[in-house]
Amino acid sequence: MRDLATDDDIAAVVAAFYADIGADPALGRFFAGVDLPAHLPTMTAFWSSVVFQTGTYHGRPFDPHARLVGLERGHFDAWLARFRATVDARFAGDAAERMKTRAEQIAGLFQVKLGLWEVSAPPSPAA
Repeated sequence: MRDLATDDDIAAVVAAFYADIGADPALGRFFAGVDLPAHLPTMTAFWSSVVFQTGTYHGRPFDPHARLVGLERGHFDAWLARFRATVDARFAGDAAERMKTRAEQIAGLFQVKLGLWEVSAPPSPAA
């Protein structure tokens, strides 16, 4: 299997991920009313910027997530599992791994910002 190499590859991952997202039992309700054909180019630009550092995405990806009612940690777990499976079914290599790793980092950051994942302070040094 080949690695991600182009924006067309990114677009293929994005299209496959969102292809039947509305039917996903864990995630579907969050996409009700989303104009996916209009959304996919934005997501492709986002992931191209993340994976290939193209700078094609200009936006604030956290903001729409902050407005989602009922978003919980389990939803992020379901999103990540779906995302990993989508990438793994199509690509393998450094860029594919980078895409999955960045997805995990972004999901973690969003969960912290949403108050869904507590960041614990490092242990205090012994006195």
